[in-house]
Amino acid sequence: MWLMAMYQPVGLFSLKVGEATSTGAKTLFLPTPFAIRTALLDAAIRTRGLEAGTEAFEMVRDVTIAAFPPKQVVVTNLFTKVLKPRRSDTESEEAMQRTIAFREYAYLTGALGLAFEGDQTILSQLRELLYQINYFGKRGSFFQLLTPPELVEELPEGFVVLKGITPSNDESISRQASSFPLGIIQPMDDWGPGLSFEKVNIYTDENISLGKDRIREYVILPYRLAKSSRSFSYYERM
Repeated sequence: MWLMAMYQPVGLFSLKVGEATSTGAKTLFLPTPFAIRTALLDAAIRTRGLEAGTEAFEMVRDVTIAAFPPKQVVVTNLFTKVLKPRRSDTESEEAMQRTIAFREYAYLTGALGLAFEGDQTILSQLRELLYQINYFGKRGSFFQLLTPPELVEELPEGFVVLKGITPSNDESISRQASSFPLGIIQPMDDWGPGLSFEKVNIYTDENISLGKDRIREYVILPYRLAKSSRSFSYYERM
């Protein structure tokens, strides 16, 4: 069974790719599985309490996630002035320093669909959590749930399972996609097999390591570049 929910973007979307730095941040087009699972876990803790976190973590970790990309994406890019911590080896007494940073923001036209595959008992609990989510990715990337989530037996046409190709440490391909459709390749992070609730909990000293706790997959989204200029790129869903 699949649990399907449709969200309407009501603000600009921004979520940095994993390789981005604090001064050079390109954005993804869609929220990653890591961001979606973490949003569900956050909703469970806010509504059910911290004691429900471990159970919710196990429940969210086991579901497969698919997305229905919005019809159009316009990515705007700009340079902006930001403050960042000053290096400790400088002689200045000021804690922060001014610098220039590159930023991208995505305007999404059309609804974003999310679908979750799993046991019907788990999906019934996820259904209640989807009502509590109002943003994905960077705080301020607001979404509004359009209709109550519904159960369907098959994944509707147009949805893309957010699973792709995972490079291993020796640069070989550990898993190949069954087909190679046309589109835009995006690096998306997901919960890894070594991740635990203690590592997700920001109030513990446990650290999340890339490649074990946080894995990166390359997902092909059905978009093509339709128009671009110095300040924006316009993509259409194929």
